[in-house]
Amino acid sequence: MSDFDKEAERERLREKYDEEEDDRETTERMSELLLKGATMTNAHCGECGDPIFRYEGQEFCPSCQQVVADATRRGPRAHSRRTATTAPKGRRPRTGTADGAGGLAL
Repeated sequence: MSDFDKEAERERLREKYDEEEDDRETTERMSELLLKGATMTNAHCGECGDPIFRYEGQEFCPSCQQVVADATRRGPRAHSRRTATTAPKGRRPRTGTADGAGGLAL
């Protein structure tokens, strides 16, 4: 008899597919931001490790919705000292419009 466990292999493949699906969704979200004119910065989120994006003067993590302090007011060395702060629960980062529309929420 074979020691190959089909069910264990199926479960392993399901888990791998789920992880890859999450990666694809993250990549798609970042691609959409770039197409909208956002800039991917050199900084990374302290929460999830994904790149920080800048859009309409606001910096944020597109994956975990962490909002980063405005670097333009903090000077050129802000990249190394920046800390992420959590956006209010259930809200996405503001886009700079009066009604919050035109958004980054994908």
